[in-house]
Amino acid sequence: MNVISKYKSTILLFVLSSLWALHFSLVKLVEADNNPFSILVPLLLILCFLFYLVLKINNQIFKFTLRKSIFFIIAGIFAYVIPLYVEFLVAPKIDSGILVLIVSSVPVFTLLIVWLFRLLSINLRLILGTLSGLVGVSFIIFGNSDNTLNIWAILALIVPLSYSFDAIFMEKFWPQKLNTFQVAFGECLASLILIIFFNFIMGTSIEEYTYWFKLESFWWLSIVTFIEIALFFYLLKHNGAVFINLGSYLVMPAGFIWGFIIFGEMFTVVKFISTLFIIGSIFLIGSQDYKIKNTPIE
Repeated sequence: MNVISKYKSTILLFVLSSLWALHFSLVKLVEADNNPFSILVPLLLILCFLFYLVLKINNQIFKFTLRKSIFFIIAGIFAYVIPLYVEFLVAPKIDSGILVLIVSSVPVFTLLIVWLFRLLSINLRLILGTLSGLVGVSFIIFGNSDNTLNIWAILALIVPLSYSFDAIFMEKFWPQKLNTFQVAFGECLASLILIIFFNFIMGTSIEEYTYWFKLESFWWLSIVTFIEIALFFYLLKHNGAVFINLGSYLVMPAGFIWGFIIFGEMFTVVKFISTLFIIGSIFLIGSQDYKIKNTPIE
């Protein structure tokens, strides 16, 4: 039974990595860079509805308090609002495989932030892992054929930075009595309210929201994103964060495969070198057992 369970988890990890990589190709495909805030309203609305259904079926609906709301707002900004906005903005300008590579560097930026705030002691293995990741990212940024900076790749670095802040904040202040799906729903709902507010200020019309419901690629993106998040939380609960970290190795080649299938993107020498350095970084960093002390916000 244990063998069957382990085999099942391994398959699901491959599926998760493939869906994660596909997510970025779909973000590129919908071409929402003119006004990323407009697509975030229907996308987050669908995610909130699906998360609510999961909580309702499992009888896990919870009450919002002031402290929980503050937690969800901050977590939502770094988990949804900032990274998704930047993803939709930069995706049409760079290869989807490169975007996957950049986002895979989340562990590197997480450690940099942790060290900056002195939340973790430094050792040689972590230093080497961080440097390897930074070298890999540098190859992407300076990897243009005309030796110029890849401005859109630099802007894309906001995505792993935002996810890093989110991971640290959530680990530090995760409310004691909430499970993963409750937190996912809370931060998704908070993000939706913020995005609606931003769109109201910008004067976004109703037609700009309804337009996305007509696109097949938008529905694929919504479905893939939900399954991806649900699978992540399932594996997190049953197998732990260390097991999920193995998916970081799988998502990079999957990203290049999807990029080739959907957009005909070629695997270049620069991409290969960047991949080697980032994989080396994940190996050095991911094999370390480090935890940030949790002080629940409530």
